[in-house]
Parts: sequence; C-alpha cells; structure tokens
Amino acid sequence: MGTEPAKNTRCFHKYSFFDSDFPFHIRREIDLPEDYNESKRFRREFWKIIYILDGFGEKLINEQRYPIQPGSIFLIHPEDVTTFSIQSKQLEIYNILFMPELVTDGLNELQDDFDFFSIMNWNPGNNDRPRELLYITESDMEIRRIVKTMEREFNKMPQNYRSRLKLLLLELLILLARKGNRTARHQATDQVVDYIDHLIEKHFAEEFRLDTLAEKIGIDKSRLCRIYRAGTGQTIMDSVRIRRLNEAAEQLTRTNRNISEICFASGFNDLSYFYRCFTGKFGANPGAFRKKFISNE
Repeated sequence: MGTEPAKNTRCFHKYSFFDSDFPFHIRREIDLPEDYNESKRFRREFWKIIYILDGFGEKLINEQRYPIQPGSIFLIHPEDVTTFSIQSKQLEIYNILFMPELVTDGLNELQDDFDFFSIMNWNPGNNDRPRELLYITESDMEIRRIVKTMEREFNKMPQNYRSRLKLLLLELLILLARKGNRTARHQATDQVVDYIDHLIEKHFAEEFRLDTLAEKIGIDKSRLCRIYRAGTGQTIMDSVRIRRLNEAAEQLTRTNRNISEICFASGFNDLSYFYRCFTGKFGANPGAFRKKFISNE
C-alpha cells in the first residue's frame, strides 16, 4: 500500500541521474548523521538498490525501521518514503539507480515462486503490495562482487559496458529473489504459514501435493503439516479445499459457466466430490446456490 509523503519529503527526478536511452546509475557515497533526520524524507522516480559498505544505524522505509550494518542491502520502490538514522560517524554506501524497463525482457523469462519480481510492476493503486521481507536482506560475497563490477563497468565504460551492466543488474535481482525465497521459507512459523498461504492462493486450481510442497520449502512433510495446523487450526489440504470452494462460489455468482466447468476450473477433479464439499460448506448444492443468488439479486 502506498504511503502518504512526509511533510518534508524531497523527490529525486530521474532526469537528474539517467541518460534517456540508458536508465542506470551507480555511485559510492559517504553520508553523515547530520545529512538525515526523521523529519527529512526522500522519494524518487526510479528504483534504487542500497548496499551498505560501512557504518550502522537504521533505514526507515514507510515508518518501518530496519537495522543496517555492513552487507545490508535494500531494494527500494519509487513510492517508498525513506530516510536514514545514522548511528556511526558516517555511512558508506553504494546507490544503484535504475528503471525496470532496463531488464524487462530478462525478468519476463524468470521463475518467481514468491512474486519477488512483481514489485517491478507494483503501483500505488494496488493494495496487494509485495512483502518487504523479500527485498530487505543481507548480502554475501557474490553480491559484493557484482556491485563492485557494476561500479567498474559504469565508471570505465569499456566496450559493450551497457550490455554487461544490464546482465549484472539482472543477476543481482535474481540473487536477491533467491535470498528472499530462502528467507520466506525458513523464517519462524508465521512466515512459513504465510508462504504456504501464498502458494495456495497462487496455485489452488492446480494439483496440490504435500510432498512436493515440503520439498519446495525444504521442511519435512510431517513437520510442515504440524507447523501449518498449529498456526491456522486447519490442515493445508483443508485450506486448499476451502480456497477452491470459495473460487467455485465466486464463479457461480459471477459467470454463466456450467457447473462441471466451474468444478474443474476451481481445482477439483471429481464432480461428485465437488458437490459433497460444496453442499457441506454452503448448505446448498451448486445449482441451488446459484439459483438462490440470482433470486436474491
């Protein structure tokens, strides 16, 4: 969800940093505690990756506070309102600025289990904003190598440097997505439940196998089921079935599709089983449910 700008919010414009035909910029800078305070916020017309080289403190993103230390890395959306609370003598950082169209073709080809790359298409009118844990993480030597190479390519401009910078940016985003996926899969119980609920929402109409899910998340199937039941009070397959039934009810009231089509489109593969489940949840079979809705309308 978008955030209302602070009273003292400065907006950085893309034309101040980019050539019109190559929307990318990287620079290393030193920030001092007096350069930032909590009433002085910033917004931008472009995406930004912040990589912390040295120093510590907090990064404020839309009123949320995140600790920073060497190796911290943040992917900042243009609509984010941000500032630093610097608690060391200075903060040494890399700012990597870009527009997503620079790597759109590459992103379109990537698998994306937790919708990490959907943040590239997110707009402030959409309340289903991607989770911040996906793009706030700790870096590693591989990420540091990529950032350093980006700086060298950008400053020295060797032959084909723009093409290489596009590839490096795409590689960096892929690594951030992988780290985000691992974080989501191995966090505390509520994060595991959240991840499973996300997969149910995204894949409820497909075959849903617990052993495949457990392998995907990296947790033993029995333990995975216990975690989910402890967190929600119901089994994973109960949640899948409820989501499918809600989808079927939605289609019965919103479309003219026949009941068997709705059954299979909602993820069921047995019409009689679908009828039993639907009647058990809604107190009427699908046909009666649709007629009742129409008469109420």
